[in-house]
Amino acid sequence: MFSYRLPNGGLHTKTYITTDGQIKFDPPAYEQRYTTAVRIIEDECWKQSLKKVVDFGCAEVRLLQLIRRIPFVEHILEVDIDEQLLKTYQQRAVPLISDHLQKRENPLRVEILAGSVIDAVEQLYDVDVVIALELIEHLHTEVLEKVPENIFGFIQPKLAIFSTPNCEFNVLFDGLLENGFRHHDHKFEWTRDEFKSWCNNICEKYPNYSVSFMGVGKPPSDKRRLGYSTQMAIFARNDMINRPLRNEIIKHPPVNADASYKTIYAVDFPYKKDERSKEQKILHEANYYISHSRYVPRFYNRERCIYQLPWKHILEYATSVGATENEMMDILRTNKIKVEGDFIILPEYDEDDCEEGNAYDMPDFNLDAATRSDDELSQLASGFQLNTSNNSYESEENWD
Repeated sequence: MFSYRLPNGGLHTKTYITTDGQIKFDPPAYEQRYTTAVRIIEDECWKQSLKKVVDFGCAEVRLLQLIRRIPFVEHILEVDIDEQLLKTYQQRAVPLISDHLQKRENPLRVEILAGSVIDAVEQLYDVDVVIALELIEHLHTEVLEKVPENIFGFIQPKLAIFSTPNCEFNVLFDGLLENGFRHHDHKFEWTRDEFKSWCNNICEKYPNYSVSFMGVGKPPSDKRRLGYSTQMAIFARNDMINRPLRNEIIKHPPVNADASYKTIYAVDFPYKKDERSKEQKILHEANYYISHSRYVPRFYNRERCIYQLPWKHILEYATSVGATENEMMDILRTNKIKVEGDFIILPEYDEDDCEEGNAYDMPDFNLDAATRSDDELSQLASGFQLNTSNNSYESEENWD
């Protein structure tokens, strides 16, 4: 096991009993589950990037509307066994007008796929996050037994998030179905101990993973012994939490030749394509850095009357676009950006600053007015009076 808590104090929710005895969650329990899953993915604590996500049992494709807002996620698979249901709600994957007006910084591909959570198919290669909210309780025993093998043996994600009802909480619900469960299609509903046992067995069989437990849909204050309405488990691959891997990660293991996912809909979202060359990117970054950093007092060398800007910031950017330090230096020097040691060297003033009529030819106002005569002050003031003797706009350039 490992310890995990949602960042920023977790969710702020309420649970209350209505006048007619019904228990209510604010926000609704399904929204709490969705928000929790997204907050887990967005958490900066994870040691590796999370770019590809699969949402098993996606049903009406509601969670997609939140996942696709995560800026670093670049590929989302929405998977469900009910092909007709996916066809009904596939339009929820269509980019909105706002997606075209305000494009993403990174690419995003969304695929709506009909298939089973136990199918080992090529589309599941390189998945970083598996989401299975309120899914396992819908599976028959023979299917449920194969879920860990496909997720932790074949997919080997960096994170896996499961949720399922906590049956101990059911005493607070009025009007369970004839099967004794919350939904007519549930095959079981586990106690907290049963769910923990299932999760711990997975970690024993797949020792590359550790698990942490949490819940959503908190009980009323006088019923805390019942636990949360929904119990959740977060499986983290050990390299995500600074723990050693017990077994080697198998890159692209063999797929099940008899299994396949049917594509119902697929779309690439619009995004800002940066078509600049590597040299152009580094040069633009350098010019931006120089223009925003020159004349900063802490970079000024009084003895040499120059500005010295550390180029470390530019190196960090150059590395992010695949350039080495030597490549960056060649680009700077080729474009006549002077470098000495650890610094970019800039003159105290640009040549443009010293042209006739610029600010540096203005009278010296640094002298205390008390040291000047009345005649001198009058001359200084008259030098900055506007000529209002006519309505001509010939002196328009004087307005700065």
